[in-house]
Amino acid sequence: MKRFLVLISKIVISVALVGFFLNRIEWGEIKTAFSSASPLFWMLSVFLFLSSNLLGALQWGELLRIQNIRLSVRKVVGLYFVGVFFNNFLVSNIGGDAVRIYDLKRLTGQGLAGFAATFLDRFIGLFTLICFSIVAYTFSAGLRGTSLWMPILLLAVILLAVLLFGFSRRMSNFVVSLAGRVLPSRLVEFLENVRAGFLLYRHAYGMIVRVALLATGVQLSRIGVYYAVGHALGQNVPFAYYVVFIPLIAIVAAIPVSFGGIGVRENMGVLLFGRVGMGDASALAVMFLGYLAGIVASLAGGILFVIRRSSSGVVAQGFSDEGGE
Repeated sequence: MKRFLVLISKIVISVALVGFFLNRIEWGEIKTAFSSASPLFWMLSVFLFLSSNLLGALQWGELLRIQNIRLSVRKVVGLYFVGVFFNNFLVSNIGGDAVRIYDLKRLTGQGLAGFAATFLDRFIGLFTLICFSIVAYTFSAGLRGTSLWMPILLLAVILLAVLLFGFSRRMSNFVVSLAGRVLPSRLVEFLENVRAGFLLYRHAYGMIVRVALLATGVQLSRIGVYYAVGHALGQNVPFAYYVVFIPLIAIVAAIPVSFGGIGVRENMGVLLFGRVGMGDASALAVMFLGYLAGIVASLAGGILFVIRRSSSGVVAQGFSDEGGE
């Protein structure tokens, strides 16, 4: 009952947020913005999102191997695409991560190792986005004098703290020791297991380089999705502004207060892109069509999920063919 009420509340918040910004925009402007979209550029945005998913699957596979979870590329891509599909339809855009972890546990029995790899996969994506955002903000003269540096700096500090916990044995020992004084023993044990999973990555230098390159490709492709949509709508906002804004929008939309980030994403897009001269209706169209491109690109994951459920009756069994890489 409690979960049902939480779901209903998030749907209500999504509807309220959508209603809030629709109330600010004339329907004629919205219709004009959507009708002006170029199908060619929008299909390019779908291709970019699909490419980012493939690169993201390879990145996740690298992280899994360090945890001694060795699956074939086909399995990793399949599990990753299913997770991305659920990111679009669960109560936040990180719900698919839980699906990936659940699948790994069913498939390999390594729940904590899967959690460590999946959490670090998400962390690397956020860290890369924030790095891009900081660099783009620094060189974007049109944004100087705005207060955007404050949330960017705050996010950078938070991510740096997580990085120190994950890769500094001394810092993580201190955190775990402090947690042991205030948290239940089960949570402290869980924290220790997660820390052990992260420490495995400290000296995997070759993997770090490969993951850094893949993460760069993933995040530039995801930003490029919205840039392509902007061009589809005839918006000539420089790419650097997308590099600054999209990370902030993605992080805020990941907060589980609405269904799939709907409403949060659009309001943030209108707020941020309005700073550089994009109209409210156009910003709404950019956010919505970018989200739609993600849904279309992730439909393969939904198809895989349906096929494996119909063939095996469990979430991950459809990928449990013998062998691996």
